[in-house]
Parts: sequence; structure tokens; C-alpha cells
Amino acid sequence: MSRLTPAPLINLYVGIIFSWYSPIGLGSTLTPTTSLLLCIIFMVVLPISPIIFEAARGNIDLDVSQRESRTKFFLFSLLCYVLAFILYHLYSCTVMSALAAAYFTVTLGVTIVSLRTKVSVHCAGVGGPGTALIYVFGAIATPVILLWILVIWARTVLQQHSMIQSISGVFLGVIITALTYPFVYIS
Repeated sequence: MSRLTPAPLINLYVGIIFSWYSPIGLGSTLTPTTSLLLCIIFMVVLPISPIIFEAARGNIDLDVSQRESRTKFFLFSLLCYVLAFILYHLYSCTVMSALAAAYFTVTLGVTIVSLRTKVSVHCAGVGGPGTALIYVFGAIATPVILLWILVIWARTVLQQHSMIQSISGVFLGVIITALTYPFVYIS
């Protein structure tokens, strides 16, 4: 469960859904394929590339379990999400620029919280995009809440996080995304 739900992979899943099924379209330029390609580059591959590189060198684990090691990776991800937002905004692709903005704000929130305590990035990474799905598609997307529960359970059972850290991660993602979307998802 944990290997299928890191934030960048959840972003890929939501990027696929938004690119092919956006209720407001993708703007006048982007196709579902080009929208997804930008998502893969700027919101999936680039944000995790430093983590994969450092893990391959044996410097960290893929979960970046040491709270103190997370900040530099988060800062790089923030840059990637800003670039994604700018590109989607330039192409008038509101559905994806809103997703990039939410990823930026959630990652910023997790970065700030991680300076003091360890919160589950996996859980924030399902809470935020799940909230985006609910915001865009309404009640039909609420089954995503089951995924939140499964990820909370998985992170706790794997002893990567306490129950509090896992639940806090989901709530952080949900709250920040819910506060971000009214400002950026304007259909």
C-alpha cells in the first residue's frame, strides 16, 4: 500500500483523471496527453528524482524517514510545483494549475510542520489530492476517503508513523487543499 501511495504517484493517478475527465476541459491548447506529460515531468518524476538519487547512493531511505533530512527534498519539490503551476497557467489549464497549486501549498505546509515534528507525507499526499477530486467532481469522488483510511493504517502498521502523525498528515492535506482550491480552481 505504501509503495503505491507516495505523493508523486497519487499525483500521477489524479493527473490521469483530471487530464482525461476534467469537467472544465484543459484550456485551448493542451490535450489529455500533453497535460499528462507535463504532470509526469514536473509533478511526478522531477520532485522525486533527488530522493531516488540519494537513496540509490545509500544516503537515505525512499521514505526519507529522518525528519531532519526532508527539508531539502521538499524545497526542490516546491520549485517543481511552481514550474508546473506556471506552465499550466500559461496554457490556461485551470484543472491542472489548481492541482499544482494545491501540491505546492500542501508541500509548503508539510515542510513547515516537519521543522518541528514528523508528519506523514504519504497521508498528506492522499489527503490533498483526494480533496481536489472531491472539490472538482463532488460526492461521486468521496470513496477516496477509504484510501485515506487505508494509508493511515498502512503507515501506522509499518511503524513509519504513529497514528497521530498519519491522521495529522491527512488532515493537513485536506485542510490546506480545501483552503487553496477556492482561490485557484475558477471554472
